[in-house]
Amino acid sequence: MITNQEIVDDLNDLVKINNDRIHGYEDAIKDSEDAQLNELFRHMVIQSEQFRSQLADHIVRIDGTGVADIDSTDLSSKLHRAWIDIKSAITGKDRAAILSSVEFGENAAVEAYEDAIAKDHIPAYIKEDLQKQLSELKGAHDKIKGLHQAA
Repeated sequence: MITNQEIVDDLNDLVKINNDRIHGYEDAIKDSEDAQLNELFRHMVIQSEQFRSQLADHIVRIDGTGVADIDSTDLSSKLHRAWIDIKSAITGKDRAAILSSVEFGENAAVEAYEDAIAKDHIPAYIKEDLQKQLSELKGAHDKIKGLHQAA
């Protein structure tokens, strides 16, 4: 039998992914001197803050507790942020390297959402919101990928 806690755990994983995405983009903004990229990255931070808020609302509606700490992150994503820092330092804040790192993070976010949506125990009304978020994430991914290929 599926419990609300299993749904909360899955949603908390997506909260963590969004926290990691926020931190990753904030790090990328610090590492980039490119005004165009920084504007795009700030938009991505706002997007993830909105996603995180919507996920937290679902978690509260399901059981009233269990929302992941606003700064809680996933170990694999911590490694991703460290990779951005290392890669940027090595390459001297190279635009292509920053975009490559960010694209890597976007791939991870898209995969996490696809995995959550594939789970049978996530209620349809939540899946609908996850699908909308995934659609926006895929758009962000495609934009980053296009910029990366052009760099």
